[in-house]
Amino acid sequence: MIKVVNERVVSFSLDYQDIYWEIEPTSEDVQEYAFYVERSEAEAGPWDTIAGPLYDRYFLRDNSVPLMTNNRTLFYRIKVVHLPTQDYTFSAIVDRTGKPDLYSREMIRLENIMFSEFVGARAWLYPRRTFGQRCPACYDPILQKRTTENCRTCWGTTFSGGYHYPIQIWAQIDESEQTEQVTMQDHRQVYYFSLRTGPSPDIKPLDLVIDHLNRRFRVFTVGGTNRFGVTVRQEVKLVQIQKGSIEDSIPLNIPATLDLVPKRNFENAQFPEDSKVPDLSNMFSAYGYKNG
Repeated sequence: MIKVVNERVVSFSLDYQDIYWEIEPTSEDVQEYAFYVERSEAEAGPWDTIAGPLYDRYFLRDNSVPLMTNNRTLFYRIKVVHLPTQDYTFSAIVDRTGKPDLYSREMIRLENIMFSEFVGARAWLYPRRTFGQRCPACYDPILQKRTTENCRTCWGTTFSGGYHYPIQIWAQIDESEQTEQVTMQDHRQVYYFSLRTGPSPDIKPLDLVIDHLNRRFRVFTVGGTNRFGVTVRQEVKLVQIQKGSIEDSIPLNIPATLDLVPKRNFENAQFPEDSKVPDLSNMFSAYGYKNG
């Protein structure tokens, strides 16, 4: 199989984005391969094929991009199909911001270790759909709005499906203060949380986050650290969704044996056979000291 390299997205227009790619030098016949360009609003898909098959072509102008919002990132990948065998492979996923430099890669690597081995816990990100098919159950095309609050087809987003595929992440979530807001109509418990994670997957406002305690959060601000315009770490502000909301019905299926927090935090590295604290009452006996 040939290998796609140096894939990139370049654009200085709101009307299109240009996708370039190359292949490594090979002795195979490139005419036996077809390229398909796929696009998604989320790094985990689902992916839509926007062009192909392309034969011995290494450039595409995507002129159907919905770019009229600052909170949408479009991701691309190249699918390579070997025509005689129908075997296929994919390129790396790229977006307009490009790839991190060497310093950024090392910072990302170290922080990913910190989140997955020490301070983080598993969480699941549901990227919110911002374009595509409107909800056939609750969206009124004449009024240009939804007609019900508890639609299980779009989960309140007005787009069919509501969210893209969930993406598992390791993240550090800071707990909120407990508050009670009393009004003439009801009592509200509005809890604000902070989340820190790596640069991938990309998080945007109004996305849904579910943590390892099955708490559901709405993203309302996203910041973080950037280098040359490429995100190195994401700092996210969350608000906990009120119990009983429609988002509580969104399914999340995970294995019962999955470790939700770093396992090493519950094991004694010097005594891996058991995680109990060893008896240290006689630790100085080797030096001639006795208890008491």
